[in-house]
Amino acid sequence: MTPAFKEWSYIVEALGTGKQNIIIRKGGIHEEGSDFEIKSKKFLLFPTLFHQAKDLVKSDWFEAFDPEKFHKEQDKVRIEYFAEIADSRIITEWDKLAKLFPFHAWNESIIKERFERWEKRAHLLIVQIYKLNEPQTIALLPEYGGCKSWVDLEGDFNLEGKPVINKMIR
Repeated sequence: MTPAFKEWSYIVEALGTGKQNIIIRKGGIHEEGSDFEIKSKKFLLFPTLFHQAKDLVKSDWFEAFDPEKFHKEQDKVRIEYFAEIADSRIITEWDKLAKLFPFHAWNESIIKERFERWEKRAHLLIVQIYKLNEPQTIALLPEYGGCKSWVDLEGDFNLEGKPVINKMIR
């Protein structure tokens, strides 16, 4: 089994193209206590269409992106990237989280909604993204569904690849 982090296809694309190197997370409804926990420091990125909405991302970041890119085959998903956590923090002040807007593909409304849901806080992961040397298309199994951040993927994945260069560094 290989740990995988579920994230909107738009965000996986932003991470995989170097437009973004942070993940902001609150926690899925089906997670214990509805709170986010880091399950692994190194994990695959599992692109999902679940809860994804084009109007909640910065449209200029995705002018040529097809949100179905990772879902070309019926009941399958393409896994192209993995991440390694360089640092993590819990952000409890809105002003601090707001300073990260330029570095995340979500628009302000979704970040604010996520921050204010339940407790006013969000998890921030600073990640290095890698393009897998051997991307794989896998079956979408029922256990991969639902509103949760982490899934364990069946099969062997070689977590080796080339680092994606962060285009946000100035």
